[in-house]
Amino acid sequence: MTKRKFSLRPASAAILLGSAALGGIVGGAALASDDAAIAGEIAAPGPAAVMQSGVHANLADMVEAVGPSVVQIQVKPEARSRTAAGPMTRDEALRRFFGQPSPHGDRARPGGSLGSGFIVDPSGLVVTNNHVVANADVVTVQLSDGRELEGRVLGRDDKTDVAVVQITQGSGFQAVDWGDSDGTRVGDSVFAVGSPFGLGNTVTSGIVSARGREIGGAYDDFLQVDAAINSGNSGGPLFDASGRVIGVNTAIFTPSGGNVGIGFAIPAHLAREIATEIVQNGSVSRGRIGVSMTDLDEDIARRLGLSSEVGALIAEVEARGPAARSGLKPGDVILRFAGEKLEDGRDLARSVGEAKAGTSVPVEVYRDGRLLALELVIGSDRVAWS
Repeated sequence: MTKRKFSLRPASAAILLGSAALGGIVGGAALASDDAAIAGEIAAPGPAAVMQSGVHANLADMVEAVGPSVVQIQVKPEARSRTAAGPMTRDEALRRFFGQPSPHGDRARPGGSLGSGFIVDPSGLVVTNNHVVANADVVTVQLSDGRELEGRVLGRDDKTDVAVVQITQGSGFQAVDWGDSDGTRVGDSVFAVGSPFGLGNTVTSGIVSARGREIGGAYDDFLQVDAAINSGNSGGPLFDASGRVIGVNTAIFTPSGGNVGIGFAIPAHLAREIATEIVQNGSVSRGRIGVSMTDLDEDIARRLGLSSEVGALIAEVEARGPAARSGLKPGDVILRFAGEKLEDGRDLARSVGEAKAGTSVPVEVYRDGRLLALELVIGSDRVAWS
């Protein structure tokens, strides 16, 4: 089924809110419309463990079961890393230029932030958003019973906005179960737990409104939900009707800075994969082929002799890179990757990123009016966290 894309007009802006001051608006990303200057919040769901025996009478039973697995994450100003200056990441730029000041005046702590997360292993592994932990090495994790424990950031991935924190004190924590985000359907009931505006253990509910939403990132594949998500929900879990985590709440679309019923969550299958790799390797490895792409519109497609604007148009090929060694050239249009039809360059980026480095993948390429079959060598693009 063709994915429905969420397109932003040129004047629109994506806003990350995960680094708002403590006590103020925190966590999340918002999308602004052309009609108003907007600030929004991001919230992400985490995994929750629910007893699978018996039948839950209502949502209250489910919330009671998963509540102890949802945590609040505080990043204090002094905990932020002092790393060498370099290019700003997408998250950093959004935080710097679109972050909101705290409405609580002198009680705010400049440079601090607050968000949500969820425990995925009894040892104290916590999944959250990358923008929640920002550039911190150490964070404070507050459990549902009020205890505050130290947490160490194991690693993060800014491309998918996923991070993992290890609680360094205590053991035997209650973990949640991952659910099947691939099997989630539009209309399925969901509920979110987190700390909007710092109000811990807040529960909201709704349905899955759409799937496969793209809001500007190369690896976007968001679930859209209408459960209320606000600042501070970032990194918190989105649960299905069985109390399993199917997503991590990450962004909202808003004309006012508050929730209007359009939220976005990272699918559990992606968040789990990234979190597992961070825990195992301390970094994220993606496939790469060394190309840049451009949009294939109707006019370009006609000039190339294509009947439709479907496929990934290669604009440049890195000299001696994987794509060049595989025979790809500028002007080629990749129509299929590993037998799967590509809608656009974003599809190619995701497919290459998920491919294993060192392998060869069959691709179908349109060039000068002919279809060619090539074996595309996948290179490595290991993203180390520092």
